[in-house]
Amino acid sequence: MDLQVMQFDARVGMGTFEPWLNDLGCQVHCCRCDLTPPPIEGTGPILLLGGYMGVNDQTQYPYLQTVAAWIAEEVKHGRPLLAICLGGQLLAHSLGGSVSSQSKKEKGIQNISLTPEGISDPIFEGLPKTFVSFEWHNDSFEIPTGATHLAYTETCTGQVFRYSNAWGLQFHPEVNEQIVTKWCELTGSDKKYIEQFVQHQKTYFNHSKQLLENFIHTFK
Repeated sequence: MDLQVMQFDARVGMGTFEPWLNDLGCQVHCCRCDLTPPPIEGTGPILLLGGYMGVNDQTQYPYLQTVAAWIAEEVKHGRPLLAICLGGQLLAHSLGGSVSSQSKKEKGIQNISLTPEGISDPIFEGLPKTFVSFEWHNDSFEIPTGATHLAYTETCTGQVFRYSNAWGLQFHPEVNEQIVTKWCELTGSDKKYIEQFVQHQKTYFNHSKQLLENFIHTFK
């Protein structure tokens, strides 16, 4: 299966998803959105990664507007899409949802709770009603009109939504200890986030891998 990865920032890559996607037999094609326009043709699933910028920074990063328009077209055509953090915010924006800067910020390991609709959604098959993931965001999205709300945290209600074959995630299921350490160093954040991640990483990896496998197998 061909899979298109859209990367918005050199500092935010695929992390653990890269070897896991290889194990799942995916042929990964990566597009650096800050360097290259989105590919015009494609039929396989799309993975939208995160980034240090925000949806509302389109004046500084004009390529975000181009990518948002491209996302809207791909969703309209029913192309499978999994969007992480900034990717999820761009997906919400492309569907007419609002994205707020410096709103409902979260960092570190968090418990993600599924809504009744989330419990029955195929992307969460095999996951508990409350599962572990990693947060690192300053902005947050509202659930777009017409989308289904799938998951929430106490701090940030909008954690996951689904619209057609597209899922928008606020959390990061793809990081590892090296990435968390790098982000803490780059932002001067408390090292407690690294210690917390190491403490929970076995459960975190299990839940993250299950989510990715569910997404791929849904369309394989």
